Amino acid sequence: MPDEENGRAALGSLFGVVATDIHFWIPMIVLVAGLVLLHELR
Repeated sequence: MPDEENGRAALGSLFGVVATDIHFWIPMIVLVAGLVLLHELR
């Protein structure tokens, strides 16, 4: 049983890290894409 609980905890923390990472990278990608677009239109 302890192994199963550790696996679930690790999976939950991994999901948390990925979710946090996604919420960081999506705005960053949008910002960079906007800057590139402004540079191309100029």
